[in-house]
Amino acid sequence: MFKKKGYSISNYSFSVVFVILSLLSISCFVLYRLQGEENLVLKQLLGGMLGLFAMVVVSLIDYHFICKMFIPLYLFNMMLLMICKFVDYNQFHLIYGWRHMQARRWIKIGGTGVAGSGFEFMPSEITKIVLIIFMAKLFCILEQKLNTFFGLMICAVLVGLPIFFIYDQPDLSTSIVLSATFMAMLFIAGLSYKVFVWGIAIGGPLLYGLFWYAQQDYQILFEEWQQKRILSLLHPQEYKDLMYQQNNAAAAISSGGMFGKFIVGDTGKRLTDSVPVVESDFIFSAIGEEFGFFGCAVVLFIFALFVFFSFRIARRAKDRLGYLLAAGVTITITIQAAVNLCVVLSLLPNTGIPLPFVSMGLSALVTNIATVGILLNIGLQNKDVEIDDRYEFEKGLLDKN
Repeated sequence: MFKKKGYSISNYSFSVVFVILSLLSISCFVLYRLQGEENLVLKQLLGGMLGLFAMVVVSLIDYHFICKMFIPLYLFNMMLLMICKFVDYNQFHLIYGWRHMQARRWIKIGGTGVAGSGFEFMPSEITKIVLIIFMAKLFCILEQKLNTFFGLMICAVLVGLPIFFIYDQPDLSTSIVLSATFMAMLFIAGLSYKVFVWGIAIGGPLLYGLFWYAQQDYQILFEEWQQKRILSLLHPQEYKDLMYQQNNAAAAISSGGMFGKFIVGDTGKRLTDSVPVVESDFIFSAIGEEFGFFGCAVVLFIFALFVFFSFRIARRAKDRLGYLLAAGVTITITIQAAVNLCVVLSLLPNTGIPLPFVSMGLSALVTNIATVGILLNIGLQNKDVEIDDRYEFEKGLLDKN
């Protein structure tokens, strides 16, 4: 499990660690500026430290060992999703599903069945990394059958099952992120260009039709509040109450100007005080107000560095499994960041996707940081290490002779 041979500290991707620490530091500073009576920074620091500890531990575990457990991990994840959906609170249930407002996305451990008691977490956050591991291993096993109808159906059904449970919570945004990750990893794994083009030709009109159908009064696929969020983006003047959060977020970013209120020393009222859950899904609006266009550009540049360093690890992976695993981690985090930023900028309907490594939220923060540990382990076992080991072995044989 903890493989020592073949590891080299010189191959530890400290550049990726530096990126994570940079984003976490920005997060803590912005939360410090936002917090009132509630100590948001302390919670974020505790979550960040727990995530970093998990990242270091995971980075020392051979990713081949982790991927050998892909079936038990998949079944464990399905069990969590079914508990979330079917198990209600009673005095005999230590673990049960929990609802906040319209969505039942949480599992609660312990407690008395009332808000504020027990420990809560979102199984969909665990699903993100479990599905990446499962898909990477599955695509390696079915390498020669990915372009067959049988192979594609197996992949679609096995990956689609947990995505359906998440969609039914309802959590449309996370199900879209996972579906996009599946399609991207499938293409990277070797999906034929012909199949890909046919998929675009068929899927494009279907998606447009689905978008049109979602706007109709008789549609049944989406909850009423989900439909209204789509309509609010298309007709903002008619749904001002639903666009309240996004409109105020845009105003806050605009008020930051070029360098932001913190840099220029503006002590006036912050517009982000009018943005609900600004510390979580809309934290980018606070970054814009505090640091302006300059600060937003810096955050985007740091995310670009993460993508660059991560894909470099994927390119240098010593085998196909490592390549797919590293690519999957990078794609998932990148899509989450892109969706979050598009929501804040009113380019997409309001969703519940946090900004990775920045937004406050224990489940997402710890899971995302811990997931980076897999990237680091793949980097520790890259092709260069394998070549160096072979060179030392051959050199030892020559010295004996």
